[in-house]
Amino acid sequence: MQNKIILFSNIKGGVGKTTLCSLFASYLAENGIPVIAIDADLQASLFRHRQRETDADPDVQAPWNVELLNTSDGNNVASVLEKLREVPGVVLIDCPGNLNDRNLEIIYKAADGAVIPMSFDADTVDATGIFIKAFKTISKAQLVFIPNRINPAEKRADELHQRASTIEFLGLVGTVVPQVKQCVAVKRYTTLYSMDSKQRDAVENAFNKIMETLDIKK
Repeated sequence: MQNKIILFSNIKGGVGKTTLCSLFASYLAENGIPVIAIDADLQASLFRHRQRETDADPDVQAPWNVELLNTSDGNNVASVLEKLREVPGVVLIDCPGNLNDRNLEIIYKAADGAVIPMSFDADTVDATGIFIKAFKTISKAQLVFIPNRINPAEKRADELHQRASTIEFLGLVGTVVPQVKQCVAVKRYTTLYSMDSKQRDAVENAFNKIMETLDIKK
């Protein structure tokens, strides 16, 4: 299968970057697509989540691997990405939620696509705009925006207008996929077990659109 390096990134915290990265890895694996996840975040949330699950149930075979990437050494980052480019499948990289790490530039340049989780509150929209501007000066990767943790009860005219305006703007620089509604099932993600029906229902439309946009096929 053709190699793809896809980032999950934004500079705004709390948008569900790690959660969606993990769920997308599971979704790809369950659809027969080879996938590996790289945790490049200093907090190592994805890697630690896998460790907790394997410690609790060491006999379960992981459906996809999680590896840590130390971004403090630029030469090491470049070397690892060169090797990842040879992986026959999809490489997902959970990036730090900031732009302070100078070696992120190496990761950004290597990416084929960047999935950017976001919500429609003013702070997140502003932060996403800052991220887009910085990212596009470095990388030619396709941008995919995934509205996440969206409350379907928010239907005031001003809220709907703001959403529509944001989607229109983001559509000028990338692809906006169907939203992922706020729900407990998505928050309770797992890196070790199969997705349940509620998780799949919540993310399927968005994930299928990501796969279509970034040309991810078996």
